[in-house]
Parts: sequence; C-alpha cells; structure tokens
Amino acid sequence: MKAHQFIELLMPLADPDFAEGLKRFGIPNKQALGLRMPQLREAVKPFKKNKALAQELYQMPIHEAKLAAGMIDDPKELSLPDAEIYWQGFYSWDLVDQFCNGLLVQTSFAHSLPFLWTPALEEYQRRAGIVMIVAIALHHKKMPDREIAQFYPLLKEYIFDERNFVRKAISWALRTIGKRSLFLNTEIQNLIKEEWMDSEGKFKFWAAGDAYREISQEKYLRRLRSKALKQRASNIPS
Repeated sequence: MKAHQFIELLMPLADPDFAEGLKRFGIPNKQALGLRMPQLREAVKPFKKNKALAQELYQMPIHEAKLAAGMIDDPKELSLPDAEIYWQGFYSWDLVDQFCNGLLVQTSFAHSLPFLWTPALEEYQRRAGIVMIVAIALHHKKMPDREIAQFYPLLKEYIFDERNFVRKAISWALRTIGKRSLFLNTEIQNLIKEEWMDSEGKFKFWAAGDAYREISQEKYLRRLRSKALKQRASNIPS
C-alpha cells in the first residue's frame, strides 16, 4: 500500500463542509479532506504498524494523511529521530494531541519527551512537550504517583507562556495530574496556591486559575477519596 492509494480510499469519505468547519476549532483546513476521527480510525485499521506507509503519509500535505501516520506507525519500532521528524512537522493542536496520546506515549522514550520538547520556542512544538505530560499521567497507570513530580519544574518554568495552545496545555496537564489521585490532587493544589496565587486569592497566570477551579471541585475530590479508600482496602491482607 502506497500513500496515494491510501488517500484514494479516503476520498469517498471526504466532506468539504466539515473541512470548512475545522477553521472554527483552530485547525488549518486548506489541505483537509474533512473526515471525522471515527472514520479515519476505521480506515487505518488494516494498515496498523506499517512504518513505511506512516512515514510516507506524513510527508503528504493532506491533514488527514498526517493524522493517519500517527495511528499507523509502530511505537515499538519508532526511534527518537523518527519521533522528532514528526514533532518538527506539528502545525495544529489536534495533530499534537493525537500523536502524543496515541503513538508517542507508547514509546520506550516517552518520559524523556517533555524535557526534550517543552523548551522549544515554537507554539505547537512546546505544546507537544506539555501534552506528553498529559499523556503520561493519563496512560502510564502503573507509574508511581510520586514520579509525576519530575515534570513539575517544566510546568513552573513555562506557565508564563500565554500563547493560547501552550497555556491550554499547561492547564490540561495540571488538571490531568490533579485528577489522577488524591495525593496528586493535594500536591497540585498546593503547587498552584504556593507558586501562582497571591494573598488575595488571585492567580498570576490563566492556566493556574483554570486548573485550580476544576480540580478543587467537590465532585472530583469525592471521586478521588472513594478511589483512595478502595485502593487502601485492596491492600489490606485478608
């Protein structure tokens, strides 16, 4: 299967009206076919782990071809140089989020990517580093909670960046970590209050306030308390 043949398979699903609407969500649509994500996920199923096809698709100018590359490539075969080729080509938030939460979080080097990518100056490249923190907190469920703290310095260093897709990623990371466990919720609330809340309860940065307002809600705290109690109960010898 060649990239152009894969695109031919997608053409009957193209929806110009849907493609036009992508602009409202901040997604460049000049080279978009207008496929919905469930359609694209279904289309890539027969071609999973076809590394050559993935790399060829990513070089095409079509937005869905690039998204498909991240769904098709094999995380076990992906090298760091391969990942950086993808990373350098990110130009939209959806491309960042799909790659980070799908392909990249499954790689053996996933934990190094926040440190390598967050210092980047470009908006989407920096977002990728931060979204990797989100992906790790969401998907690496066996990772000890205390190890998540290794990413706090990155969030502290780059929270000043008020560009839209960076600050939203920072908020997302804080919220995701804060919803992972009661222990981490307490840590993130304390981090926000100590670092970014003034004596009058005002927040220095949008991301801090956005995250704090969500993770301090009683509905989340109640859920985390229940989860903590169940974990303790399961650890009690019978």
